[in-house]
Amino acid sequence: MLPHRDEARYWGETVCLTDGTVAASASGSTVLQMQLLVQGSPQLNMPDNIAFQPGRGNWILEEDGATGDFIDGARNDDIWDCLDDGADDDTLSDGCVRIASLNDLDAESTGGFFDPSGDHYYVSIQHNSSGFGTILDITGWGSQGG
Repeated sequence: MLPHRDEARYWGETVCLTDGTVAASASGSTVLQMQLLVQGSPQLNMPDNIAFQPGRGNWILEEDGATGDFIDGARNDDIWDCLDDGADDDTLSDGCVRIASLNDLDAESTGGFFDPSGDHYYVSIQHNSSGFGTILDITGWGSQGG
């Protein structure tokens, strides 16, 4: 029997794929390139959804990891805000911070996206204990202007 992914210390990862400019990719002559952006960990476990924030260039990751039998105790999935890779020696995100935690161990966030301004992040909370889905509008990102 295969070990549970937490017992196996497999936390998942977030990768970026690119095939060049829109014009180049439309030509059909580009080669797809993959780059690791975020390596999973016991804290950032099994990223499942990703959204790009217009204006700031951040990446929002939603977890879908195990909850009840987590190695460091029962907790639910979180939503993380990650910087893009900057001008340093590696190709990884320059850091991630937890911006939301679900306190219902049955719930899961999914399908998050930003409005065009990057000021509103809409995310669906499913499988919650109420039996009804919920859509949240997360604001407070600060001014996107110059």
